[in-house]
Amino acid sequence: MTDLIEVSYTGDLLAHRRCPRAWAYEKHIGIHPYEQVQAMEGFLVHHAMQWLTDQHRKTGHHAGRDQLTQQLERYFLVLWARGIRTTFASKMETIERVVGHLYQEDRDEPQPEVKAAVEGAQHEEYPLRSVRRVKRELYGGKSKVLLTGVLDVVVQQKSELVYPLTWRWTDKVRLEGEVTETPDRAAAGDQEIWDYKGTRLRKNNARDDYVRQVATYAALLQDRIGLPKRCVLFFTNEKPGSKRRLLSIPIDQEVVEASINWTLAQVQELRQTVLQLQRDPLSVEGGDLTKRGLPLGDRVDDDLQAQCTACSQRFDCSTYRAHLSKGRRPGTGSVPPDVDLLNVAKN
Repeated sequence: MTDLIEVSYTGDLLAHRRCPRAWAYEKHIGIHPYEQVQAMEGFLVHHAMQWLTDQHRKTGHHAGRDQLTQQLERYFLVLWARGIRTTFASKMETIERVVGHLYQEDRDEPQPEVKAAVEGAQHEEYPLRSVRRVKRELYGGKSKVLLTGVLDVVVQQKSELVYPLTWRWTDKVRLEGEVTETPDRAAAGDQEIWDYKGTRLRKNNARDDYVRQVATYAALLQDRIGLPKRCVLFFTNEKPGSKRRLLSIPIDQEVVEASINWTLAQVQELRQTVLQLQRDPLSVEGGDLTKRGLPLGDRVDDDLQAQCTACSQRFDCSTYRAHLSKGRRPGTGSVPPDVDLLNVAKN
């Protein structure tokens, strides 16, 4: 038996915080959702940025809108074959939505922030792996944690760029903060970490977890390239031209040390879920990990429900059933359609 806990930041830590039950059943029992609705646009965005970067490096020019569209059409079919679906009406509507958020309206060139990432890219899809020793008694008999992740891109700015929104740390030890409308001016030569998010900038747990994620990536990357000037979250689903597309996150030594401590604390929670699953699989509850102290029906928000409705384990999930039953008259005897096995139109 290995003495190592291998943890992917996105695939394990963020998924576990979103729903420990779904994560545990998929990761350790092998029951996967029959479709991954939320993943489609994120995969397309990441592939688009990677492909645009490769094309610019090869040709010295930015690829046109039609070229990217054709590339995404091919990649869409690959994703579809892997069981990843879209909530939009058609393949082309989905692709046009992604391309429209990356290119300037009525122009055959990318948005300024897309250009900045593509032109300044030094390393893209950069793998991160770092081992941390931990106290065996706190991690269920394990003494080492291998933290892994994939950094979207390391950027060295080619010219000045102004970020209209800046993250202000209110508690660096707990890695808590808020978005402020304080401009942050990046100078030519600044080295930065960029992470693409196929969502919008909203005040929710996911946003705060994304901030902690890139701060942890900065910590893992420090030994290789030094401490970046800042981290940048690029919310590609925000409207082109919106000041909410880019969020600058200041990084210093105190932040990166706190990010490792916070991440290791999350690994502890994750390890406890694994041990609980081994004792009694049915005892692992679903819902947002940060809302565990709330009643069952209050642990699922709108964002999580989009995942729950595609989860193959939703039928006997007490948390999701309680959420669907909120507001329903007691004693009606009806089963919510989303967890009704006889609802052949859906299930």
